[in-house]
Parts: sequence; structure tokens; C-alpha cells
Amino acid sequence: MQKIIYVPPWDCLGGEYNVALQLAEPFVLGTISGTGGADVTVQGESVPGMDGLYVEDVRMESREINCEINVRGNSREDMYRQRFRLIQALTPKSTPGTLYYSNDYITLKIKAIPQSSPQFTGRIKNYNSATVKFFCPSPAWEAVEETMRRIAWIGNAFEFPVEAEENGIEFGVIQSNATVKLNTVINASVIITIGAPATNPIVIKNVTTGESITLEKSLAEGEQLVINTKRGSKSVILVHADGTEEDAFNYITPDSVLFELLPGENLIEYENWNENEPTTCTISYHELYSGV
Repeated sequence: MQKIIYVPPWDCLGGEYNVALQLAEPFVLGTISGTGGADVTVQGESVPGMDGLYVEDVRMESREINCEINVRGNSREDMYRQRFRLIQALTPKSTPGTLYYSNDYITLKIKAIPQSSPQFTGRIKNYNSATVKFFCPSPAWEAVEETMRRIAWIGNAFEFPVEAEENGIEFGVIQSNATVKLNTVINASVIITIGAPATNPIVIKNVTTGESITLEKSLAEGEQLVINTKRGSKSVILVHADGTEEDAFNYITPDSVLFELLPGENLIEYENWNENEPTTCTISYHELYSGV
């Protein structure tokens, strides 16, 4: 069974303006298209003496998701009330909302903008047919749950409370690297969080790709550095002990690369000048899918 829930940018999941399109009233989902593999554009050039095209890149295009639904009311008045609610929830805004898609196998999400207000067609008694269209600027579907891995836990090896690990009991860990496995075929951006204290320079490296991020600033007690490598939303934020935030891009060296995870295994390493400081470093990400 397929189901779509649209959460407007000004609402939260379970809020008044969330809309569920499914095999249930009041918004009964008939057909849906545009959820599969995205269209692609092959970027390349002709090379003298070479047949065909030299391919430089393949880019996935934005996607459109189209739904045919029936608005059902307990009475004609209720049907028009549900229509009104649907129009309010799907009023187009420049800020994308979140579209959750579920079938019998998986649930994923994607940023989406209603392409237009619902277009109503035929009405039979308390049923009113409608077409709903969503525009998704980024074509990749995203896992609902975020995956987080601990990359570094340096110093203070024997701590309480005791942690239960998969292979037994762990009192504490001293580590400065971890293998992060990406189970999908699309690169994934990451959010790296480094906790103080940490002494300049601080380096996070994806050994698998050879790309690294170097921060030329020490972190004082209570401070935290948050690095977001998502394309179009890249940021480096220093969170001070009092909760205030500072743009920390200027502390990143020019040769730094805000890297992504590659499909498969990625070896991520952390280091700072003082290897005995009780520093923590985590990396979190959402796996991406080309279609569902």
C-alpha cells in the first residue's frame, strides 16, 4: 500500500496542516507517479577522432511527483471543508516542505514544493476528484532515520556509566578512527560534531578519498564545532559554551574539502595536536536513494 504525507514548512509532523494521501478518507490516493528513478542529463563533449561523446558527468534532474486523489466528505459540506483544508496545506511557498513516501517495503522522505494548488475536476455526490503535483528540487530520496557513528573518543578511557556494546561490556574506548559504511549508491553529505577540548590544529580526514578538513583553532571547554558538508547548505559553526554561535569558515584551511561519504566503506580519521585530550567526534548522515 502506498501512502504520502506532506508536511508544510510551517508545520510539524502530526500538525493541523499535515496532509495524508492514502487508501483512506478524506484524501483517497488513486495513482501516483514520479517516485522512481530520476531523469538524468549526460554532460560531455565531442572529441576529434573519437566516436560518440566523451562523458564528463551524469547529473540527476529535479523530479515531479503527481498524484490523482479523491476528496471524500461525510456530507457535501464536509467534502468542501476537506477541500478547503487541502488547499490551505498545499499552498505553494518558496520554502520546501517535507514529503514522506511509504510503501509495503520502505519509508523515505524528500523536500517538496506544491507545484500549484490542487486542481479539482469531477464531483460525484460527496467525492471530488483532484490532481496534486509536487516539485522536488533535489531528486534523491532520503532515509527518515539519521545514522550516527562515533569517530573519536580520546582520553578518559575508563568512564562510567558502563556501556553495553555488541561484543560485550565496554568501560571506555580510546579511538581516533572508524569505518563508516554507506549502503546506498549515492554519495552522502555528513554532519561532523567535535566536542571540546581540542587543540589547534584539528583534522578530520576521509582516508578513502584522501580529502580532509583542517581547523586552525582550538576548542575551549564547553565549545563545540559543527561541520555540515551538504551541497547548497555547507557550513562550519562554532558553538560557544554559552550557546551562542559563530561562523567558523574562516578557521578552515584553504586546502580543506568538506567531503562526502562514498558508497561502500569509508575510513574516517580524527586527530588534534594534543592526542591525550578527552575529545569526542561524531559523524552523522542520511543515506540517499535514486528512486523508490
